Amino acid sequence: MPITQHFDRLLFAATISLTAIGLAVMGSASWVLSTERYHRPASYFLTWQAATAVAGFILMLVVMHLRTEVLLRPKVVSAVLGLSWIILVGAYLQPRINGTHRWLNLGGISVQPSVVARLALVLFVAVFLARARSNGWNLKNLAIVGAGAALTGGLILGEPDLGSAALVIAVVGTMTFVAGIPVRLLAIPLIAAVVIVALAISQSPYRLARVKSFIGAGTSAASYQSEQSLVAIGSGGLLGRGYGAGLQKFFFLPEPHTDFVLASTAEELGLVGLLVLLSLVSVITWRGIRLSGRQTDSARSLLGFGLTFTFAAQSLLHILVCLRLAPPKGIPFPLVSYGKTDLFVTLMAMGLLLNLSRGVRS
Repeated sequence: MPITQHFDRLLFAATISLTAIGLAVMGSASWVLSTERYHRPASYFLTWQAATAVAGFILMLVVMHLRTEVLLRPKVVSAVLGLSWIILVGAYLQPRINGTHRWLNLGGISVQPSVVARLALVLFVAVFLARARSNGWNLKNLAIVGAGAALTGGLILGEPDLGSAALVIAVVGTMTFVAGIPVRLLAIPLIAAVVIVALAISQSPYRLARVKSFIGAGTSAASYQSEQSLVAIGSGGLLGRGYGAGLQKFFFLPEPHTDFVLASTAEELGLVGLLVLLSLVSVITWRGIRLSGRQTDSARSLLGFGLTFTFAAQSLLHILVCLRLAPPKGIPFPLVSYGKTDLFVTLMAMGLLLNLSRGVRS
């Protein structure tokens, strides 16, 4: 069968559609915060997000046409991951923002290093995991994968950002499992990761309070957030209150444009609006998994899976938090929530998926 240089148009269309809808619902959810809390123009967040979307779209088109055989060289992915570590460390050298080192200020633009590191790690793991598998699961390459994941996760955890660190480790663990590693080689790292997460929760009062409120063993600000999220979703009904007519964004629902943008969407656009968003997420996930399975090269296949799983897992976590099926955690809805770094990096990841789709067999 011939190789086609056409890209996956359905994946492309779903990405653009989800980004466009995200701009609309985020703009509606953010204008009150923009004017009343930050004393900015009502369109402040929308303007920044739209500018990022345009830049991200251009980058996506560029990445679509890169030569992946160059991008997936061990030296290249190692350099990219090393650069992401420098950015992560750079955040520690700047003053705390909201009590954390999660952001790095670069010339007046705030960057979230953990998001950059997550994409860099997926590239790194795809290459070295493929090398490990091709060499009969030799310990050298597996140790390289483990060291890269551990250092990246550790730097993110220290910010502190347990949710992002856990997501990174989950992505790496799932990629390793899908690659076919013997379970005995995965057991010890898995147990170690669970123990570290448990310790991180038990030794942090605010994390412990969130977990207790989630299981009904206590109350905290997190329980209020979850309750307001359910109120927003429930009040939307089938068709919603109408675009721009939501009430929860008037300081009832915390962070309606980021952590709880799905709840804001449900309030204004109802179940129909939610189904549209979930359908687009499903299409992106389906096309990503499909093209991953059609790759003839292990590194390209693992890269496609890692990018798709990251997108799907992040979307699922946001949905579960908004539905009070998981403890509250600041996980943005990819391509929808406000967040310049997350939007820019996610569009770059979509560009990589579209790049992989150009070389699959028809």
